[in-house]
This record gives sequence, structure tokens and C-alpha cells, in this order.
Amino acid sequence: MDISAAREGISRLDALGPRLTGSPAHEALIDDIVARLRELDLPVHTDEHRFTRWDPPSASDIVLEIEAEAGADAGAPARTGPAPARRIPVSAPLHYSGTTPEGGVRGPLRHLGGLLPRWSRARDGIAVLEVDNRSWPMGEVVHVWEGSEPWPRAEHPLLPATLHALGLGAARRAGVRAVVLAWRGIRASGARDQVLPFTLPYQDLPAVFVAGAAADAVVSAARERRRAHLSLPAALHPDTPTRTVWSAVEGSERPQETILLVTHTDGPNSVEENGHLALLEIAASLQRTRPRRTVVLVFTTGHLRIPALTEHGQATTRWLADHPRWWRGGHGNRRAVAGLAIEHLGARSMREDGDELSPTGASEPELLYATTPQLAALARRTWQGATDRPVRISRPGALIHFGEGEPLFEERIPAVSLVTAPPYLLSARVEDCVDHELLLRQVASSERLLRALDALDVAEIGEVDRPGAPAKAVSALRVVAGTLGR
Repeated sequence: MDISAAREGISRLDALGPRLTGSPAHEALIDDIVARLRELDLPVHTDEHRFTRWDPPSASDIVLEIEAEAGADAGAPARTGPAPARRIPVSAPLHYSGTTPEGGVRGPLRHLGGLLPRWSRARDGIAVLEVDNRSWPMGEVVHVWEGSEPWPRAEHPLLPATLHALGLGAARRAGVRAVVLAWRGIRASGARDQVLPFTLPYQDLPAVFVAGAAADAVVSAARERRRAHLSLPAALHPDTPTRTVWSAVEGSERPQETILLVTHTDGPNSVEENGHLALLEIAASLQRTRPRRTVVLVFTTGHLRIPALTEHGQATTRWLADHPRWWRGGHGNRRAVAGLAIEHLGARSMREDGDELSPTGASEPELLYATTPQLAALARRTWQGATDRPVRISRPGALIHFGEGEPLFEERIPAVSLVTAPPYLLSARVEDCVDHELLLRQVASSERLLRALDALDVAEIGEVDRPGAPAKAVSALRVVAGTLGR
């Protein structure tokens, strides 16, 4: 791949826009991948999944209005007509939250506190929760191999958004009509059009995020017990198809041993997800110089709609469950000896610049996992990504392995995974976020790593050591203490 091909690939993603799971833009990208695989004379396998797609309106089309007077329940006199209202800008809808009926929903705003709010206090009303985007001890969640610099504290809106969204089911059962989540610790430019969270089932309760001055206004109005109107006219599309496509390059010497090469295809911007560019470039190289082992290339759908594919894990979890003969080993099955997950290539560091995000001139710290010490050493020798800092080789913590490399880790398939996670990773508004030169280095590093894996004996790859329940409990306590202690 050269610089012109990198620019062309990213321009295509920019032209398609957000590729939410099962959307027309997402399907168009999958069509592109299929066409390219066929150009390379590779077999194309398709797994079709069906789900109910939630199609939100743009944030500018969501109406959140606060009445200028306190509600009657706060002692205001009865009105003969509608009260004047102030429209509040919405940062984003909560992904797969719900939809309002025609005309929206109305009710008194109720300010609730904490991660375990008393939802009954907002029955027949609109609950308001403050979501603190505070820093958390990333080093307790993502460990590093010896010789790498530990991870510093970090902020990422995905974590607090997910934690607060966990309560929406209880809110619906308590009779809450809608929820407004008011961001703290993130400016309006950073909160706009974030696709958050993406791991929870459909909640059937409309919910939106607000930030900056809008968050202040909503919280103040809730404390004054004012009434509000929310219209979130999201469309539901039952029985929507979405496709995982995959292919295989047969090995020349050890075809029964496989290396799994994984990415996903859905994403809101040109960093999340562009991993297909690396897989297609590597596929072309493998056709020119055949690997010793069979390389399976998986372009999975559903990363942004994981509950549509599986009850646990990531989207690749479903592919592994559906195709054990390509990796599990044993009678009649091929055996996966290694894996490589590639996501979020060329991620630039961005800063808030007024109402927009703009590049800082630096790259985001690469989150490069290796799940065995042997693979950590191999990655250190072969990887050339960001040039403004030494390569940091991470290893999964007891609690979580981020990204689509996680299913490989859970199945004890030794793997290296790139899953850099900038704060804007799930924003559908961010632009100019890909460093093409960095993307090229990461693609080249991925191919070098794959070729090196193909040359190693199984014993040289190492075995995955997964932490047990006690280690997970200790890690969870340390993360909670490190987060709340700030």
C-alpha cells in the first residue's frame, strides 16, 4: 500500500459517513470488501445475521425543550395554554435507547444522583443524571509487559456512558418516560454525536446526552422541578440483515494450522473502523507469496451492535462459535495457532478547538496487546507505528481485553491486537482524524508480524494465561478505588 491508496481508502470511508451496523453505508462498505476479495481471486464466505436496527435522527433533529416556568407540582399557578419553552441542544442520543411517540414525551424533570439512582422519584417524568467523565486508572485495566512504560490515568466517555446506561431497564420498569444524561468533564465539542454505548441491548426508553452549557441548563431546570418535552423519533427496522464476510488463503506447508486475521466493518468515523484496509493489503501480499499456514481473514459485522450477535464477548465471538472447524482443533477441525486483530489505524491525537476537534500534530498512544511473553517480544522487534514514542506492549488485565482481539484471548488463541482508543473513537462528527503515514507504518508492521508468526514453531508462540476469578475481583476493587479516589 502506498500513500495514495491510503488516502483513497480513508476518503471512501469519509464519503460513506457513519457506518452503523446494518445501515446502507455499512452494507456499501461490505460490498467494497467483497469486490476486492474477488479481484484477488479469493473465496468469499458470508454469514448473514438479522436484527432490529435502531435508526436515530441526527442530534439537530432531536427536540429537547424546557418550559420557562416551574411545573404545577412545584407550586406554579395553573396555565390555560402551553408555557414558553427554551430549546436545549442535544449532543447525541443514547445508542439503542428508545424512540418517542409522535409528539414526543412530556413530564417534570427530576434530578437523580449516583450510579444507583432511585428511579421511582422520576415516575411519569424525565430523569436527569449527571455523568462524570472523570479519569480512571487505565494501568489497572491494561497491564504492560516488562520493559514498557505503564499506562497513565485516562479519560474516555465510553466507560461512564456505559455504566450509567446500565440502569435504563430499571428506569423503564419504574415508569420513567425518558432520561437526559448531563455530561461533566467533557466539552460540547467532544460529546457531539458520540455513539455510546454499544454493548447493551435495546432499552425501549428514549435517552439523550447533553454537554457544556446545555448540561448546566438541564440540571438547573431539574433542580427547579421544571417540565420538559423530548422528541427522539428514532426508527426501528425489524429483520434488518447484516453480514460478516470472511475468506481464507490456504497454507502451502501446514494448511491444517491457521492464523486468524480479524477486524470489524461497522464504525462511526474513519478511524473506527478502517482495519479492512490492512486485511485487504495483507490478503494481496499472501496471494503473491503464499503463507506456510492457512490465514483466515474475518471482516466481522456487529461490533457496534454486539447484542444482536452474541450474549457475551465481542462480535468475533459469534464467528468463532459458528466456525469451530477453522480454529478449535481436534478431529476434523483446523487448529488456530495464532491470531492478529487490527483496528483503528492511523489514529491522530485531537484537541477541542471551539466547537470542533482538530489535530494536535501528534498520534494517539497505540494500544498494542500481546497475549503471551513470546508474542510481546516478537511485537517489540517487528512493530513500527507511532514514531514519537517507544512502542508500548500491553497485556490484558484481569478485567477486560479491549477490542475484537478479546474473543481470541478468551479461547486461548495467542494473538497480537491493535486497538488504539482515542476519546473521539465513537464520534460520528470527527474529521481529519487519520494520519496516513502512521496508517501505512501500522499496515506494514501488521504484515511483518503475520509473516513472523507464520515462520514460528508453535512452541515459540507461547500459551495464553488467563486470570481467574480472584484476580478479577482484586482488579475490580483497585479500579473502583482508583477512580473514586480522584
